[in-house]
Amino acid sequence: MQVPFDPDGSLIRHPHRYPNADEIVWEDAKPFQAWLILHDVSAAQGYGKYVIWREAHGIRRFPMDSERAFAVVKNTVMDNGAILADEPPTWTFTKAHARGGEAYGIALVRKRFLDQEGGDTDPEKNEE
Repeated sequence: MQVPFDPDGSLIRHPHRYPNADEIVWEDAKPFQAWLILHDVSAAQGYGKYVIWREAHGIRRFPMDSERAFAVVKNTVMDNGAILADEPPTWTFTKAHARGGEAYGIALVRKRFLDQEGGDTDPEKNEE
C-alpha cells in the first residue's frame, strides 16, 4: 500500500480533496516509531471525527480515526497527550473507504504482553 504525504511530510487524510495534487508524495506504508502527541480533533465535513497526532519534536501531522484514538487513550498511559513508554511507540498506516475516495490514517501497533515484557512467549516454558 502507498500513502500520501504533503511536502512537509505530514500524512494527507483525503488526497482526493488536497488542493495541489501534484505536490502529493506517495510512499510505501512502512511501520514507524515516533513520539507523537495528541494534538487536535477535527470534524470531517460533519459526518465523522478524527484526531490529529503531531510529532513531539517536529512539524509532521498524522490523522487517526476516532475509534482507534479512543482505544489508544483507553489502553495506554498518557501524560499531556503523549504515550508514556520506555521507547517510541510503533505506528502503522491505515486506509478506509470514504465519500469520494480513500481516507488515510495511522494506528498504534499493539504488541502482545509477553513481547512487551521481553518474556518467553511459550507458555509451557514459563510454567517451569
